[in-house]
Amino acid sequence: MSLLTPQNAARAIGVGRIAFGAALLAVPARIGESWLGEGGTGAPAQVALRGLGARDAVIGMAMVRTAGDRDRGSRWARTSAVGDLADIVATVAARGLLPRSGVLGTVALGGATAAASIAAGEWLRRQG
Repeated sequence: MSLLTPQNAARAIGVGRIAFGAALLAVPARIGESWLGEGGTGAPAQVALRGLGARDAVIGMAMVRTAGDRDRGSRWARTSAVGDLADIVATVAARGLLPRSGVLGTVALGGATAAASIAAGEWLRRQG
């Protein structure tokens, strides 16, 4: 039996989202500074980053929980991709105000995670 299954792929993405969400909740200023620059360390930015962390953790938990369900699992995988794409669009729109490394990191990590989520969702959907 292979460990590489659509369910395990969705679970792995979900666990990654949970971990990233937990990091945003625990140390928003640290992540905020690398992504948003100095403005990411202030209290208002930390409020938004913690909200983003909660979003990521909840989506991750839903992905882990529904990975065995073809229909719900594929929908949560697509939801994961939409969240990442929204982060990319927002970051690129503000790229002139953000550190280059934060923009490139968001596009690279968010793009890879969005692509993986779309692929896992489609793989789940086709199972059964």
